[in-house]
Amino acid sequence: MMFWELALRNVLRNRRRSIATVMAIGLSCAGLVLFGGYVAWAHLASETHAISMSGHLQLFKQGYLLKGAGNPAAYAIDNFDAIQRQLLDDQVIGPLLHLATGQLLVQGMISSADRQTSTAFIGLGAVPEDLERLTRWNPYDLADVRAIAANASLFTPGPELVPNEPEGITLGVGLARILDVRMPPQGKEESLPTVELISQPPSGGMANMVSGTVLKINTRAIDVLDNRLVFMPLAMASSLLFPGEKPRVTALILLLKDVRSLPLVEARLEELARQGKLRLEWRNCWEMNPNNMRSVRMMDMFFLFAFCIISVVLVFTIYNTMMMSVMERVREIGTVRAIGFTRTDIIRLFTIEGLLLGIAGSILGLLLALGVAWIINHVEILYILPMVTMYAKLEVLVVSSPGIMAASFASCLAVALVGAFLPARRAGRMEIAEALRS
Repeated sequence: MMFWELALRNVLRNRRRSIATVMAIGLSCAGLVLFGGYVAWAHLASETHAISMSGHLQLFKQGYLLKGAGNPAAYAIDNFDAIQRQLLDDQVIGPLLHLATGQLLVQGMISSADRQTSTAFIGLGAVPEDLERLTRWNPYDLADVRAIAANASLFTPGPELVPNEPEGITLGVGLARILDVRMPPQGKEESLPTVELISQPPSGGMANMVSGTVLKINTRAIDVLDNRLVFMPLAMASSLLFPGEKPRVTALILLLKDVRSLPLVEARLEELARQGKLRLEWRNCWEMNPNNMRSVRMMDMFFLFAFCIISVVLVFTIYNTMMMSVMERVREIGTVRAIGFTRTDIIRLFTIEGLLLGIAGSILGLLLALGVAWIINHVEILYILPMVTMYAKLEVLVVSSPGIMAASFASCLAVALVGAFLPARRAGRMEIAEALRS
């Protein structure tokens, strides 16, 4: 206890220098926490985006992942109802599921007879209610891009598909622009535009065609999808590829209640496959969206790089402060050594002084980070992420990421100890007689 009291007095002896050091540590700690909070947001946002696009898991007919891109309809699952029921009733998988639904991928040509325009399209047939639950999946309560005022002109209110509109479809803004399709003024919904969808059946022969009523035009996050994607009811997509037959799907999508149960579900699927009870292949959300994982890993590397730079700056800052303190107290060191302090005691004393500066600076940094994070999260700071076409809200998840705060606090303390130990070691090596003569 005596060493802590002496160390505190010594720290307060030169308050201006101590305050400057504490401020440097505090700003560095705050920067780490804030950047870490942004990286935490990037992790959750990337996870949310990936799962809202493809679910936690997608199950396909065997061979689809290798050859299905050229002719997805040829790998459609015709008994998906039975497989869906099998998974929902499974003792392991069933209780972990939030949603099990099917989607049918369609490729072909889309044209507008009124505008005499046409282009290639990628269609996604889905159950309207299930599609809404999937695209609205947001367990972490992150800011919804649809709720941002700057994006209001990009989205039509309501769900992508309307359950009581069996021929209603939704186009991307880019696709509507290519087709020169425009929505009528509000109040004149009876004159909604129609388009024709044409696709080759998987067995070959004459192409099939269905007419769709454009109910909405919404912006897609990625330009490629915005220029090609069409959402349509599953029954309509199935009638385009398999007219007169029961609905089929190219993918069975599983949305889990908790992402942490994903390994358990995958292990159960592997067990069912080994037993011959499930003849499908699957991919999880990260395998379906590899760019999301790469982006998150890049952010992790940025954080590590920033941490290394801040650590080096802090070490030299604390080293300089403690070295100046040692040089100013050479006689004092000789005196306390003469009255019985050992070399170890001197090292301990100066190390504790550095530790006190680190504790004070780290606490200040956490308080600053909490305050700045609150301001950032309550002030709508907007920016456009790479490769997307809409605004996102800057969020810093500090309060909900206690691990980042604890790691930043501990890291700043560790750096403070490293920066203080070298001057403390030099002070402990001083000879008594030489110190008293200086």
